[in-house]
Amino acid sequence: MGYPAEGLEGLYRNRREDAKKFLEHRHGKDFWVFNFCPVKENLYPASVFDGRVSRYPFPDHHAPPLAVLPLVAREMRLWLDGSNERVAVLHCKAGKGRSGTLACAYLLSLDDAPSPPRLERSLTKSERAKSRAEALMNTMPADDAPGSGVESQAERRLSEEDPVKQELSREKGQETDAPATEATNLERVSSSNSLSHVLELHTSRRMKRPSSPAEKIKQGVSIPSQRRWLYYWSLLLAHQEPVGFWAPHNAGPSQPSSQVRLTEIKIRMHEMSGIKSNLLKAANVVMDKANLGKGTHLRTNSLVGGKKGGQVWVSLGRYDVELVDTLETWEKRTRSEDGKLGKREPGSDDQEGERLDELFGDTKWDQDKMVRSFARFGMKGDALVETNEGDKGEKVLTHELTPLGGESWNLLRSSIERNGADASSDDGVASEETSLYEVAGTLSPKDGVVLDSNREVRAKLYYGQVFMGWFWFIPSFHIPPRESSTPHQPVSFKLTRKEVDFPLGVGSFLIDVEVIMEWCQTDEALKIPQRNDSLAYYGEPAGIGATVQALTAETIDEMVEVKQAAED
Repeated sequence: MGYPAEGLEGLYRNRREDAKKFLEHRHGKDFWVFNFCPVKENLYPASVFDGRVSRYPFPDHHAPPLAVLPLVAREMRLWLDGSNERVAVLHCKAGKGRSGTLACAYLLSLDDAPSPPRLERSLTKSERAKSRAEALMNTMPADDAPGSGVESQAERRLSEEDPVKQELSREKGQETDAPATEATNLERVSSSNSLSHVLELHTSRRMKRPSSPAEKIKQGVSIPSQRRWLYYWSLLLAHQEPVGFWAPHNAGPSQPSSQVRLTEIKIRMHEMSGIKSNLLKAANVVMDKANLGKGTHLRTNSLVGGKKGGQVWVSLGRYDVELVDTLETWEKRTRSEDGKLGKREPGSDDQEGERLDELFGDTKWDQDKMVRSFARFGMKGDALVETNEGDKGEKVLTHELTPLGGESWNLLRSSIERNGADASSDDGVASEETSLYEVAGTLSPKDGVVLDSNREVRAKLYYGQVFMGWFWFIPSFHIPPRESSTPHQPVSFKLTRKEVDFPLGVGSFLIDVEVIMEWCQTDEALKIPQRNDSLAYYGEPAGIGATVQALTAETIDEMVEVKQAAED
């Protein structure tokens, strides 16, 4: 469901009072609420629902730390297994992306493939009409059946009544708990609990059906990174995870994770021209004038002019390491000893004087931004390749991005310090949520950026100050095992535009993004760059800046999504 709100927000979301009244009327005390909204986004006390609330917060439009999926799935299973009358109520802001991701995580962890609800009150009007029509048709004898010419009293009574009037009278009546007489098409499932089936099932129950056959139904879990997380989770459930990912339940003290080096990011884009290019330049100028570009790391004299491709760069971000460590510790503690990742070991939620339900009991982890930058990739020299592709010879620009650090970083930082007072005089100012003195400046471009192979990374793509989209990934799922790889042998994976989150507005010119990595040698003493956790950082473009960014979108829906995503 959507966030149970109060005040003005309650006018367009669920009113908190109405949500509570509905749940108590329908389920009594047999419901448990799972809240995925950070404190920074929304907050209400657990007492609103008599203490039956669990919090697992992570930012809107993002993928969570992967360990959140088993922790939520296990708690949901523990609660629902307690009684057939119990229900789990999942909510984020709109009750779609984050809630859908965790609902699907639970459904994937079930031993048998889930089927649509069979209670008649759970069916839509069209499903109920179809079910009753089929039930009516099933009462009619076949043309060649014996005795087909003899009409029973029940059949005569049915034939004398108008089926349309019957349906209308039923729709006006009380909802019942009688089992539906016919399941939906999705009930015909395979024996295995596949990811595609779970996603389709969630979509069928969550999303409004198209008004015409020509329209395509929108996906319930539509953000590519959230779907990618469910794919990772399905591999874990099938015990097909990368070698060394998440220590076994009975393993000793955790060993340091293997490391990979991200050496290059290649971004291919269609050439921009016309109104899109002018809107992009206007967006950056407005953000400059609004003083939204301070605290940045990269500056050029021309954004849209110059080398045709303009200024493209990438910011790498991640969750707090201590938070992820804590979540993975609880994942291991609560993992069932029988090897089923979707089940919680009895009594495992209270260990060593700590309780799992107190993990997010305060605002330690989610009162500020949960995802912060730790490194950046930019284009240097002649790292822009122009090619002609397709039958019409369409121009395609390939931006070859490498880590920004060392001497290059110091020169750029000095330029910012000199020109900070008149930042608005330049056209191309790239903004990020980081200070000028971030530790990532100590990196050497030739080395790449060292990453924990088993931890979540977000790559956020920018064109000047305007973001083009982002994607989350975990390196170990996209690189062959170390044993089968030659040290320092580059391995790449490619994401198309459709596999990038929010490639709207300027992002619509994206073709694909290629990430190039290699394993670090085991004897290399390398340090993973730290996040910038200073509270004195300058934020990403938001407010008026995000509004101007949204103008580069083509539809109202896209404008809203661009603005919301730009502010995350």
